[in-house]
Amino acid sequence: MSDACINIRGNADDPGFVNAIKEVTGQALPTEPNTAARGAHCVYWLGPDEWLVTTAQENRAELLPKLDAALSSMHAAVNDLSGGNVAISLRGSEVAEVLAKGCTLDLERFAVGACAQTGLGKAGILLDRAAEIEYTIIVRRSFSDYLMQWLRHAGQDHDIEFG
Repeated sequence: MSDACINIRGNADDPGFVNAIKEVTGQALPTEPNTAARGAHCVYWLGPDEWLVTTAQENRAELLPKLDAALSSMHAAVNDLSGGNVAISLRGSEVAEVLAKGCTLDLERFAVGACAQTGLGKAGILLDRAAEIEYTIIVRRSFSDYLMQWLRHAGQDHDIEFG
């Protein structure tokens, strides 16, 4: 994964917290469960007080200290998870069929812009439906080789591209 992953914890009901994040990232936090906000970064809702920001690796060195400084006086946390996660992009008209082989989510109802923490195969993942025929999977680095093998096996007879 070439993207940086930054975990943010805080109170979405605190206008100071929400405004600080928006000022630093240039984006509003998604506060609707299981949604993602896209812009210069991708911000995933993980829970009522938790978000994951993915961004280009070159943005990490600037974004981390700015987030730390903006949230330093609040009951909030910023953690760099970049080394522990891998993002896998899947594209193609049959991606949902491949994912359905090992994921219990109803992918027919999984709208573009939705994200969810779920299982795929035997790995815990964050699944993001980035576009109609494009999904992003964020998985712990220790499960990434296994999951790539699982995806290649499950997708061998399907029209999908890995990125």
